Amino acid sequence: MDGSEINEASLIPKVRTKRGIFWDFFQKVITTKNLVVDQFIDTKNSLNEVYNMFNSAFSDPAPMKPTLRPPPTTESSKSESDEENTTEMSTTTERYTISRYEFGRILGRNFRGLQRLMKIELDDAFNQTQYNIAEYKAEAKKQFANSLPVEAKNKIINLKG
Repeated sequence: MDGSEINEASLIPKVRTKRGIFWDFFQKVITTKNLVVDQFIDTKNSLNEVYNMFNSAFSDPAPMKPTLRPPPTTESSKSESDEENTTEMSTTTERYTISRYEFGRILGRNFRGLQRLMKIELDDAFNQTQYNIAEYKAEAKKQFANSLPVEAKNKIINLKG
């Protein structure tokens, strides 16, 4: 084979046979389905991990949901030097955890506080609206009166008074 034969073969356009409308449509449907299923599985696994992490933070743990990965464990391995130094005592404090009841009580208190704050803000907004509308009307009357000739201003004033 010469280099010229290779060049001639590469110059010939490659033709792809068309598979048909139905084949292309179903191929796109299958690809879309695979994307949706993969996204669903990833989301489900992520939510299960968050749920398990959230449950492990309470002092009264609920049963864990099954996941693909086992929950992380903390195992301490003793080395030979640690076994020799048994006279040194190290104290560790356990991390503070709250119960589900206490957590619910805190969330309820915060929710009630936010409701009160929203009510105060809405009442203030409704109260302020009356003053804003009155100011807007007075300003509109001034602007309208400034755009009229003097005789028309007097007629408007006489009609109101």
